[in-house]
Amino acid sequence: MRSPLSYAGIVACLVVCLSGLIFNISGYPLLEPDEGRNAEVAREMASTGDYVLPHLNELPYLDKPLLYFAVGAITMRVLGPTEFAARFPSLLFTIGTIVLVGWLARKMFGSRAVLPAVVATAATPFTLAYARVVIFDSALTFFVVLAISSFYLAMEETKEASADSGKGWTSLAWVAIGFGVLTKGPIAIILPLLVALPYGIRYRTWKVLADPISLVLFAVIVGPWILAVSLRIPDFLEYSLVTETIRRFSTTELERTGPAWYFLPMLPAAALPWSLVAISCVSVLWKLRDDQNRLDRRITFLLLWIFVPLIFFSVSQSKRPQYILPLVPAIALLVAGAWYQRSKNFAGSRIAAVGLFVLGSFFLLVHQHIADLFPASSGVAEAIPGTALGLGVVSVLGAVLAWFARSHRELLLLALSLPVVAIPFTSRKLMSEIGEDRSARTMAHAIRDIGGDRVRVVGIGAFPQSLPFYLKRAMIVSTPDGSEITSNYLIRRFDEFRGLGSTLQDSEWWKEALVTCPQPTIFVTRNNNDIVRESLSAYLDLVYSGRKYSAYGPCGPETFALMGR
Repeated sequence: MRSPLSYAGIVACLVVCLSGLIFNISGYPLLEPDEGRNAEVAREMASTGDYVLPHLNELPYLDKPLLYFAVGAITMRVLGPTEFAARFPSLLFTIGTIVLVGWLARKMFGSRAVLPAVVATAATPFTLAYARVVIFDSALTFFVVLAISSFYLAMEETKEASADSGKGWTSLAWVAIGFGVLTKGPIAIILPLLVALPYGIRYRTWKVLADPISLVLFAVIVGPWILAVSLRIPDFLEYSLVTETIRRFSTTELERTGPAWYFLPMLPAAALPWSLVAISCVSVLWKLRDDQNRLDRRITFLLLWIFVPLIFFSVSQSKRPQYILPLVPAIALLVAGAWYQRSKNFAGSRIAAVGLFVLGSFFLLVHQHIADLFPASSGVAEAIPGTALGLGVVSVLGAVLAWFARSHRELLLLALSLPVVAIPFTSRKLMSEIGEDRSARTMAHAIRDIGGDRVRVVGIGAFPQSLPFYLKRAMIVSTPDGSEITSNYLIRRFDEFRGLGSTLQDSEWWKEALVTCPQPTIFVTRNNNDIVRESLSAYLDLVYSGRKYSAYGPCGPETFALMGR
């Protein structure tokens, strides 16, 4: 029976982890390009009521499926198009993933494994970061974890009972995969099968993975949306499967490549400090054996969960940090597997404490010089030392507490989670400065102050990704190739979508718009485009100047007089 002190420790761990996920989540503008673009797609979906075909700047956006955008759109319909509404889906899916990991820990190791699994999932840099970003990977991770967990339980029940006993879990797995496909495409099929299939082959339970009824459920979830989009965009399926999946994996065409070892240092960093605990627990985990003196099936499954997808992503030509987010729960479950039994000293706690102490000491020693290592605006550079100092202090304190609390599980979990949970608190000023540096919010306010809601906005070789979101309307982009939109689909179909009535126009269109000016118009251009800036400044007022973009206007009758028309 737990003591009141133990219950207090559990509550403290959960409150601390939750505060790290939530604190200041809407305290800074949407970061470009990803947050601005994804939030705008959701805003347009909410505005138009079209929950089938995503749109960006009033153009079809087929780079990602609809589910994450739809959840964001529903949130915005309720709360309005705000930063919190845009980020809330990621937070929601992250909390769902944490709950799933705790549930799976209980299924695998018992009730005492739940808290370590929950805390070790919640208090990692990657979990914290992607819970607060308008990006698909938190949602994908939720569905992948649900699918992997369900496949595991299906195979375990099949082994222990009859061949049909695990089919309910298999159905749940394929339902999760279906929703995962609607979130980020075929990768939601690949990841769970990369884990479950080798495990099923190893223990001769793989047949349960291909239950026909479950596959029908998957088709019922995914098929109608694919059909509906294909009727409107006939080449959708070819683009989704060939360009966004096969070419992304096998070629450098999408310019997201990296070296083969790209994820090797990233995964331990993504799961700090629990990756240090897991590595230090190898001997403890190795001692967990089955009745035939082989490595425990649970540990085998978790190792497959980590290393098979890691190899897959390392081979792939497309590499981004968030791809390995679905592997973090497996590391947390390894920690839970090593810590679920009562112990005088919990394995790996000293190594983790030393690692945090070294990291904290590094921040304390070099916090004044860290900004010198990264090119940044003056505001961002000024905020970095304070953030590093705060993280250094909390990391050292957490390390000391973890060292002396290594026999008290709740206190140890709290100590190891504090440095990660402190990141949103210590970086509040830094994130505000980064937001101003990488967002169009201030520009949007300047445009609205000058021209109100009716002024037309034209980007000349420029498309600040969050500007339409903050303006709450689309803008016209005068561009040679559409690359500013950052949509692979629109870049490849540029000639098809530019022209009359479109928000995409050719690179010379803005000149005619400046001369004729049928309605008040503000022109946005990049600061490094000196020729365009000189042309605009000769006839229009400068209404905004930032680090990347400037805005001029609005044009009107006085423009004709200045140009001698």
